[in-house]
Amino acid sequence: MSKKMLLRGRYYRQHPPGRHLGHAEEELELRLDNTAFFLVDVYGKGYDPDDDPGDVPELYRAAVEKNREIVVDHIRPAKDAAKGLGLPVVYVTNYLAPSTNERTEWRNMSIRTCGVDVLDAWPEPNDILAFSDVIAPEAGDYLVKKQMYSGFFETHLDSLLRSLGIYNLVTVGFDTRICLGTTVTEAMYRNYRVIVLRDCCSTLEYPETEADGLAGFFGIRFIEANVGYTSTSDAFVRACGEV
Repeated sequence: MSKKMLLRGRYYRQHPPGRHLGHAEEELELRLDNTAFFLVDVYGKGYDPDDDPGDVPELYRAAVEKNREIVVDHIRPAKDAAKGLGLPVVYVTNYLAPSTNERTEWRNMSIRTCGVDVLDAWPEPNDILAFSDVIAPEAGDYLVKKQMYSGFFETHLDSLLRSLGIYNLVTVGFDTRICLGTTVTEAMYRNYRVIVLRDCCSTLEYPETEADGLAGFFGIRFIEANVGYTSTSDAFVRACGEV
């Protein structure tokens, strides 16, 4: 019989209309033989001590600076705890697919809205898609490369997870409204149970939302109300230690 961990998962009750019941928690039983630690777009140079993001567009430099503490103080300890229990560790990360060209709409959108032409910025090797040592995939970890936001779009991620017998995805990474958000939504479509560690992710804020962190707030609320559960890195590490 498989060992299991007990982890409290938070979700949001958006009923009845106008007077929501709000947050609730549920004690989740996560069998070790069907649970994976799942990292979405946790890449980029600049997370190691005295490391620099390199010669990259300002958009990526700002993201690394914003997320450095999350990666070092929350994601890395959670990954170590998962590996200590022998959980599979699965990364999904961006790359420049051979199919991307001047007529690719995603590439043209990136130029319009981010000021980044991936045809110029993403050919490897580059510091944007490289891994800092602190969070780089290790021996035995799985790495799936994706082109679009979702890790399931035209990749072998679903086949990998099913071959590993995975049901629970303890998920961390960036960003809650875009790549992580669309990936966990599609995970739920495929009947995976999603638990996002909410202090192990962030999202791009806008000038209008920066002061109150509203984009991040709504990113987490969407997951809790429409996709699965959230927890924290501390709770996950404790749950691993109690197995």
